[in-house]
Amino acid sequence: MKLKKQKLVKEFKDFISSITKKDRVAVIHHTDPDGVCSGVIASKLVRRIRKKKIDLRLNQKGNVHHITGETLRKLKAKKINKVIITDLSVDESPEGIKKLSKFAKIMIIDHHPVYNNLKSDNVVFIKSSLISNIVPVRYCAAKLTYDLGSLVTDLSDLDWMAASGAIGDLATAPFKPWLNKVMKKYNINPNKDLFKTKLGKVAILISSAESFDTKNVKLCYDIVYRAKSPQDVLNSRLKVFRKKIDDELQYYIRNIRKFAEIHSELDLIIYEIKSKYNIKSPLCTLLGIKYPRKTILTVSKKNGKISISARRGDCNVAVNELLENAVKGIPDSNAGGHVPAAGAVIPKKYYKKFKKRVINLLEKR
Repeated sequence: MKLKKQKLVKEFKDFISSITKKDRVAVIHHTDPDGVCSGVIASKLVRRIRKKKIDLRLNQKGNVHHITGETLRKLKAKKINKVIITDLSVDESPEGIKKLSKFAKIMIIDHHPVYNNLKSDNVVFIKSSLISNIVPVRYCAAKLTYDLGSLVTDLSDLDWMAASGAIGDLATAPFKPWLNKVMKKYNINPNKDLFKTKLGKVAILISSAESFDTKNVKLCYDIVYRAKSPQDVLNSRLKVFRKKIDDELQYYIRNIRKFAEIHSELDLIIYEIKSKYNIKSPLCTLLGIKYPRKTILTVSKKNGKISISARRGDCNVAVNELLENAVKGIPDSNAGGHVPAAGAVIPKKYYKKFKKRVINLLEKR
């Protein structure tokens, strides 16, 4: 993949080549398939360059993109001085990065919109939109990390991880010839529905394990890290989570007209779910695929917080802007993401206000 802005490419190369065995290196990644795969690729890149594994792997809660106080404490406790962050829009709330940059050098590899440019003497800030002409939502973190890393060393055995991350993030359109080569390399039968291929099933297993219990993210990372091929992941213990999550997802999909709040005049579906599993995001993705001309909001309530996922398959509504505008002025809230897919978190007591704002914003279009 041809990358523009060679200055950023050089900054990436310089950061990676500067890592030594004496450095204390951490990788922080998002919890979804793209996040897990990009985290593994970044970790393996470090190992191949300095001939030593990373010193710490971390993920935060799925909806938390900013660097938290807890994460800072863990990094300090391990005396980390180099950090690679993948698939997290940490620039939405940059305070954590500013604190982290006081004791560590940081490289951020992400494909969300640019909210604040965090570039500094201690921060290499790489976003898809800053280094490529491909629409950011279609150039996911796993593929970007793979492409950048391949400029430094041979990562060709990790191509399937980048492909699974891309499928999981619905970010394959610009890379069809490359994806076809990866499929052929691993003797994978093609399918119009990429989730029915072995690479897509890897993404599903990661997503299902995360949905079953967010504590499984480390397990997903470890299994993908050890895997030599997609089949190794498919044969792993991750498969035990899939059926339970699939059954739960299909239950909510079947009963959408019974349980969801449907605003036909606004092409809006608000679906409040009460699952014991964390299926809000994958459910929203599946509904977004099934109803591409609808604005889909899936909502879950936990520990006094409301968590929202949003999708719009035809991009007729920029759901990242919709959520960002809907949470403005609401204390302890955050929202962000891409035009077709976004998320938000708000305190429970503001949910009615939030929902009313969403409806009003769509009425004004």
